[in-house]
Amino acid sequence: MTNPEFTATERRRAFLHFIVEERLAGRARELKGFTIANAVFGRDETFDPKTDPVVRLEARRLRRDLDSYYVGPGAGDPVRISIPRGGYVPLFEARGAAAEPESGPAAPDEIAEPGRIPPPARQARRGRGHGWLRVSAAIAAALLVAAGLLAAFLDQASPPEGQPAEALPRIAILPFKALGPSETNLLLSAGLSSELILNLSRFQGLRLYSPVAPGDLEQTLADFRGSPVPAYILRGVVLTEHERASVHVQLVVARTDEIVWGEAYDLQLAPGAIMALRDTLSAEIATAIGQPYGPLNDDIRQQGTGSTLSSLESYFCVMRAHAYRRHFSVEEAVPVRACLDAAVVRNPEYSDAWAMLGWLQLDAARYHFVPPDRRAAEYAAALASAERALALAPGSVLALKALASIHHHIGNYEIGERLGREALSRNPHDPDTLAQVGWRLAARGKFDEGTRLMERAIERTINPPGWYYHMLAIRHLMEGDPRRMLATAEQAVARGSGFGQFLVASAAGTLGDAQKAASALDALSGYPSLAADPADFMRRHGATEAIVETTMAGYLAARRLASRSSPASAPGRD
Repeated sequence: MTNPEFTATERRRAFLHFIVEERLAGRARELKGFTIANAVFGRDETFDPKTDPVVRLEARRLRRDLDSYYVGPGAGDPVRISIPRGGYVPLFEARGAAAEPESGPAAPDEIAEPGRIPPPARQARRGRGHGWLRVSAAIAAALLVAAGLLAAFLDQASPPEGQPAEALPRIAILPFKALGPSETNLLLSAGLSSELILNLSRFQGLRLYSPVAPGDLEQTLADFRGSPVPAYILRGVVLTEHERASVHVQLVVARTDEIVWGEAYDLQLAPGAIMALRDTLSAEIATAIGQPYGPLNDDIRQQGTGSTLSSLESYFCVMRAHAYRRHFSVEEAVPVRACLDAAVVRNPEYSDAWAMLGWLQLDAARYHFVPPDRRAAEYAAALASAERALALAPGSVLALKALASIHHHIGNYEIGERLGREALSRNPHDPDTLAQVGWRLAARGKFDEGTRLMERAIERTINPPGWYYHMLAIRHLMEGDPRRMLATAEQAVARGSGFGQFLVASAAGTLGDAQKAASALDALSGYPSLAADPADFMRRHGATEAIVETTMAGYLAARRLASRSSPASAPGRD
């Protein structure tokens, strides 16, 4: 139980963790004083409960801790854990919303909040069987958070520095519905809700609520439906039968009940590793919802188009900057930069706006959006903006990412890597952080680690930007596989990447494909800064000389092929 209002010591929390885990794994009969003393309190085989009463005394104190918690802050929790006197086997009591309805279990696609939601509609994504989840050993139970973190109207996420909390989009995470009376059903449903709050709180710019009591739920839904800022409801159901578990989740617009995102997870049940699987599943759900290029932020950006709400102007500028960073076009950069310039004047303490401004200033220099005599000043301004963002919000993942990128692009590679790794440690579920750190590691020649991070980013992103594929394509070429490079580079091109056209040309040149080389070079001419000097472009982004030489060899071969077949097709305009 991780709720700070549960006042047990760390040792007694470990005690509770162990006995619940053992009960759920089917080893209740083994919960004896000797077993607990060995596993929790570090005693060896010489332990004698007659002369060392540590387990008995700590169990008595843990019962008092639980009783005090459920009388106070845990009074509304959907599952209550108790330890009957005379033993150490915990009991789980379903209370309130987590209890099974009298009418019996519903079908897995009946998500109650309150009442029924139809199966995923056109906005919902298809249900998938996630292979990487199936390798986990068991369904995650509630344990550490089942009885604590779902306190009424828990506001887990703090607003970005300088941005009023009331101006942030809201998400109400409702208790997941347990479609069946089994202990695993009840504890998994409670545990998922509370763990999601923890994982979503790592993504900045959201205000999270978790109404539990019926009155709180009704009031929250009423408030959200009349909210002046984007407001959403996250709800789900859990059904376990035999050795399988189904978890269905939906994110809906509070005002209209329109489904923004939906997913079905089919999980294999097995004894042991219960907490690990709960953590894995909640992390995947939070990642799908909180990622910069996911359905939630896409919907928020759409709602922000033409918004006249002054309190949201700065927030929507940050959202527009995230959208710009999919393609990095100069046409988008100009208005987004102006929007951010105004945001930091309007809200000078808003860390996120400063971080995104730092990125736009960096782009002005590295993409040659400004004349040569202004580029050094833009690099310096970018560094100052990102440093201010981090000073305003120490530990901000967004500020760390911006500062890491800027240091990398001004040649401070070790500092950039250190800051990137710190950002990743603070939110390992953010695909954008995985991709950024991975891209830069690979650019510096650390392909093994870098491309693993890129692959994880792609796997976890619903709609990956084209630049997520760059370093994967380059690695294929470096390993002597231009055909795989071509296939990967074409995925970048399909997502609007100009550098992807360069990579396609390089692969086509290496393969001797004159037609594809000419086509890619023609498209590349639409990116003057890149087409004028690709080698310089790559060096500006911190690529090693080995990467520059290998990709340029293919590119120059493509130019030769294209000029022989049709001289007019070779790029020449700037």
